[in-house]
Amino acid sequence: MNIPISADSLTPLKRLEFYSFVVASLLGVLFHFIYDWSNQNITVGLFFPVNESTWEHLKLVLFPILLVSVMEYIIGNNLYGLFQGGCFACIKFKSSLLGMGAVVALFYTYTGILGKSVDWINITIYFLSMAIAYLYSHQKLSTNNTACNINICIIGATILIILFMVFSLYPPNLGLFRSPVIP
Repeated sequence: MNIPISADSLTPLKRLEFYSFVVASLLGVLFHFIYDWSNQNITVGLFFPVNESTWEHLKLVLFPILLVSVMEYIIGNNLYGLFQGGCFACIKFKSSLLGMGAVVALFYTYTGILGKSVDWINITIYFLSMAIAYLYSHQKLSTNNTACNINICIIGATILIILFMVFSLYPPNLGLFRSPVIP
C-alpha cells in the first residue's frame, strides 16, 4: 500500500521535529571539524570534539540538539503555539541522553563484534542515534507523556556540559575517553 506523504499532511510538530533533526544532524557533521578549523583552540575544544574518542563524539549529539532546541522552541511557540506544557526542555534533555546512549551502545557493540572501527558504520550510528533522539522527543512532545521536573533537567544538563568541558581538558584514563586504536 503506497500512501503519498506531502508536507501538508504532516502536523506542524512533525514538520518542526523533522527539520530540527535534519539541521541538528548536519550541525553535528559540521561540528566534527570545527576544533581543527580553529587551529585547536582550547576554548573551542570545550564544545567540539578534540579527538576521536567516543566521549568527545557525544558532543556531536548533545550540543546540536541543545542549540537547535532553542530555535525549535521559539519557532514552535511563535508560529504554532506548541510546547505549552512546560516539559519541552526536559524532553529535549532526555532525548539527547537517549541519543548519546545509543551512540555508546551501538559503537561498542559493533566494534566488540568486529574487533575494529569502521568509518561508514560510525557515521550510520551517528545519524541513527540522532533519529532515535528525535523520534523519542516527537513521541513525548506529541503526547505530552513524560514526567518532568525542570529544575532536575536544567541541573542535569548543566552538570553534563561541565563534565564535557572538564573531561575535554582532563580525560580520565578509561576507554571511553581514548581515541580508538584502528587496526
